[in-house]
Amino acid sequence: MSQPTLIRDNSGFTLVEVLVAVVILAVGMFGVLQSINVSLQYNLKNELRNEGIRVGEKYMADLRGKTFDKLSTSYAPLNEQGKIRSGTKTFVVERASQVLAYDGTQPSTKQLTVTVKWSYRNMSTLNRVVSVVAKP
Repeated sequence: MSQPTLIRDNSGFTLVEVLVAVVILAVGMFGVLQSINVSLQYNLKNELRNEGIRVGEKYMADLRGKTFDKLSTSYAPLNEQGKIRSGTKTFVVERASQVLAYDGTQPSTKQLTVTVKWSYRNMSTLNRVVSVVAKP
């Protein structure tokens, strides 16, 4: 009668296999973290743009609410604090009025311009709102 042969069960992972798996997972996680970082940056950039648009529209509404004769040709620049997430960001607002047409010697049409400027990550951005108003 022959003796049964012993079968050695060497199943499992070696240390090298575990290290290779950890390296592969780490590379994958770095990619995921980088994509999250990029998406957060674009999200903040879009929030800044939306706030800049809101500020520009606010000051354009103020200008359009004035009577035609009270529109000045130049205004001093303003600093507006916009709320972004849990902080604030400074927006520089420049307003101008330019005569487009005359009715005899009196201005009859003016162009109103509101320019809102801000910077993010050492890059300057602006939003310009333009409207034309006529003397009633």
